[in-house]
Amino acid sequence: MTVVVPGSGHIAAGRRGVGWFAVTVWLAALGGGGYLLWKFRTDRAEVLGWFTDTDVLLLARAGIVALAVLWVALFIDAWRLGSPFQLNFTRAALITVLNLAIIGGVAGSTAYASQLIKVSRDTVKVVFSETKTSAPLQGRYNILLLGSDARKDRTGVRPDSMTVASIDTDTGKVVLVSLPRNLQNVPFSEGSPLQAVYPNGFNCGSECLLNAVYVTAEGRPDLYPRSKQPGLDATIEAVQGVTDLKINYYVMVNLNGFKGLVDAVGGVTMDVKARIAMFGQEDAYKNVYIEPGKQNLDGQKALWYARSRVGSDDYDRMGRQKCLMAAMVEQLSPQTVLLNATKIAKSGKELLSTNIPAKELGQFADLALKSRGEKIRTVSIVPPKFDTVVPDFPAIQTAVQTAIDKSESTAPVKRDDKDTSGRPANQTDDLKAVC
Repeated sequence: MTVVVPGSGHIAAGRRGVGWFAVTVWLAALGGGGYLLWKFRTDRAEVLGWFTDTDVLLLARAGIVALAVLWVALFIDAWRLGSPFQLNFTRAALITVLNLAIIGGVAGSTAYASQLIKVSRDTVKVVFSETKTSAPLQGRYNILLLGSDARKDRTGVRPDSMTVASIDTDTGKVVLVSLPRNLQNVPFSEGSPLQAVYPNGFNCGSECLLNAVYVTAEGRPDLYPRSKQPGLDATIEAVQGVTDLKINYYVMVNLNGFKGLVDAVGGVTMDVKARIAMFGQEDAYKNVYIEPGKQNLDGQKALWYARSRVGSDDYDRMGRQKCLMAAMVEQLSPQTVLLNATKIAKSGKELLSTNIPAKELGQFADLALKSRGEKIRTVSIVPPKFDTVVPDFPAIQTAVQTAIDKSESTAPVKRDDKDTSGRPANQTDDLKAVC
């Protein structure tokens, strides 16, 4: 009876004061939960936001522990009220073992839930520490996803992967706009300090590629006196200049830390179209490959799938990166996240940095769930459609806006077969269909 309705066993045994107190607390908890469920039944973003609110998480942790302690005390007292010492040995032993098992289950579950809440709360505090919010523009959030590749043999951070995820705030429909690292002559958005230095675009020769903007700005802190990350700010300004999209937030992904995330969720299933080298030019002797076919990739293989250029090029891997994003969106179900929350939280601290504030996480979690059932469109600034040396930026901006307009349209999606580059994931109306 104490398992089903805490306190009911005490009432039956004559301990009405304790029993009715426990029943009242139990019914209040159920009633409170039912009220919240009814009140916020149509506001999923608000409910999801509770799971990332550090104050709510702290309160929930304290409440779970307090209720568990009271419940355990009831079990112990219920065992006492059962007068086990007046029973024969077998029945007394059975009741005692059963009671201990129940207490152990409650204590273990509480300890796990408490640890899960603690890890989640710590991760939110560390990773999502910013407080400034950015309102969507024309009903869309534009988030810049950067893949950082800071290694000991490289000077500064050179983001080798740059993708703008433009998300409709009502439907969760996503358009991925990918920019190659070797894009030249990039313009800077209005008001950028580097716009005054490079009024005709970042045109200082073949070394002035898009991914070099970061290092260039880091070397000119005088242009960004109030910025903690001038390289990041300048890169955002360059991306805005190229796409004509206002960037709301950024997410900087550590490509090595990405392995931890994939491993934390048990790998990612991919349909590998062609043999992919798991080595670079300097360690070709390894001669290890990811073979073609549908398979589950662990973190190491997923990283090579996204980064390998041996036997391919920048544009091939840009297409693979988008396929990997689509697979992660499709496969990271709420159940998977919940069951692997501790591992994901641990990898998250190593994986990314962002200026998305914690108060926005509920909104983006809701958009992520909406997007799982929607087709993902892609636009990539790659040959043959676009020249990366002398880019036609008005044409690029038109292509981006056209993809967004098509995404917001309610007309049936037709498969786009116009791309003849052999990299269909880079230009498509349905990313999943070509991956």
